[in-house]
Amino acid sequence: MKKEAMLVIEDEDIMREALLDYFSSEGHKVDTANDGEKALEKLTLTDYKIMIIDLRLPGRDGLSVLEEVKAKNPAAKVIIITAYPTLETETEAMKKGATKYIQKPFELNYLETLIQQSFEVDIIPTPPVEEPVFEEKIIAPCIWTQAGIVKNRACTLGYQCQRTCAFHKQLMDKEKFSSDPRIKPFLDKLSSQSGTHQCRYVMSGEVASRSCSQLYKCESCELHQTIQDEIDRQRILKAENKRKIQEKHMSQVPVIDKSERTDH
Repeated sequence: MKKEAMLVIEDEDIMREALLDYFSSEGHKVDTANDGEKALEKLTLTDYKIMIIDLRLPGRDGLSVLEEVKAKNPAAKVIIITAYPTLETETEAMKKGATKYIQKPFELNYLETLIQQSFEVDIIPTPPVEEPVFEEKIIAPCIWTQAGIVKNRACTLGYQCQRTCAFHKQLMDKEKFSSDPRIKPFLDKLSSQSGTHQCRYVMSGEVASRSCSQLYKCESCELHQTIQDEIDRQRILKAENKRKIQEKHMSQVPVIDKSERTDH
């Protein structure tokens, strides 16, 4: 997970210190506050990309803090945590822009995974203009990429979306994604394949029709291994592409020859 500036607003000392210690040890810059009102008064909210906010706080409750946070820093990933979950507060939190609403107690590495996955879910904007060194093609694109909902993302699980893919589950847990009409044909296709022996890679559109002879033990399938090898190759090419672009940009930066400088 990329190292980010984080803010934890939690009035329970044990929980606040646990979050501080865990994410600081992972290399993140973590600030904390134990009061909602004081946090909003004293902190510059635009400094943080991730905020973990308790629902019940002295000063101002978590939902009120969330609303002001999103007004000042719309791009922030805000996780609401609570020991007293209700459907009403969860619904209100998601409407106000919370990334996730989770019940205490929880595993800290689970929370970290949720935050990491939230950065992967990025609705497609107009892509930046970048000069490619060569053209890339994802051999096994994620169904959410095929639907045009997320940026380029490869499938490495053989389209076993409903069985083993945490990324798929995360999106399906969000109504705005699960009800998106663009994903419906792919969900219908997954459903139609349930109970059949049709190859998972038919979902990619690269394979028109193929029966599965491995009973979905993809790791022992020659086709699966071929596709994974190609995905690995493209990852290497992508890294090389990025390196070449960076080198090109660096080569265009003028270098000052100190020997030619004169003092006045």
